[in-house]
Amino acid sequence: MPLAIDDLDDTWLPHVVAYLRRSPYRNALQLSNVTQLRQRCAVVLAHSNGLVQGVASHYRDLPFLGLTFVAELGETLPRLLEALANKVPALRTATLTAIFPEHRAKQLAEYVHIKSQAIAWQMVVEPETLRAHETPSVQRLRFEDLPAMNELATQCGLVAWRPDVFHNGPAFGVFREGSLAAMAATHFATPDVIEIGNIATHPDYRRQGLASACTSALASACFALAPRVYLMVMAENTAAYETYGKLGFWPFERFALVSFRLQNAPAE
Repeated sequence: MPLAIDDLDDTWLPHVVAYLRRSPYRNALQLSNVTQLRQRCAVVLAHSNGLVQGVASHYRDLPFLGLTFVAELGETLPRLLEALANKVPALRTATLTAIFPEHRAKQLAEYVHIKSQAIAWQMVVEPETLRAHETPSVQRLRFEDLPAMNELATQCGLVAWRPDVFHNGPAFGVFREGSLAAMAATHFATPDVIEIGNIATHPDYRRQGLASACTSALASACFALAPRVYLMVMAENTAAYETYGKLGFWPFERFALVSFRLQNAPAE
């Protein structure tokens, strides 16, 4: 049968989830977009002869435009990109920012115009490798702490911060002198895999291990929700890489943070 492209619906959902679960770490973003974040995403799938051949999605709530995909080689990816751009026309005219496993970034480069690319590590942790970094004042953050979290996110320039963070999973923080000094939060939490991030420390309280304590507490809490926990760190950020390593995180796969434009987008 020829390749067909359709919107994700409840009939296809279990097949798409099974397809993505073959590589839950590598496909984590897509798993989040078709499950926990589905209502805030545009999702299209490719299928042939009753079998899923790929998925592409756009998460609307990020402060920048982007997309993510999983696609078999051949015509699948360009067909998915075209279908997704039809659903979200802004994707055709904007510079997009997204993060993919490195081999998928190379696959994408055949069909889009890459403007820039940087390497990041997906760092994973297991319950057996996680090392506690205890600070007595670490606490689970609540909705009433959101104004303080928003302020800290702004002070630290968190580019992927979303004020609806508590809809995505737990967060932990440390207060000093009535102000939020450090925090770590959850990007998404599916039954298969959780990404933690939004890790920040106020400049006045850095190099005291506060963010490490928040990250350790958050990862421990996340293992009650899913068997896999990871975070992303840019390859050039050696200080963060070493800090997460001391907590028991280890590099699992190289990703590429890519800035690109669809080939049919007008030039700037």
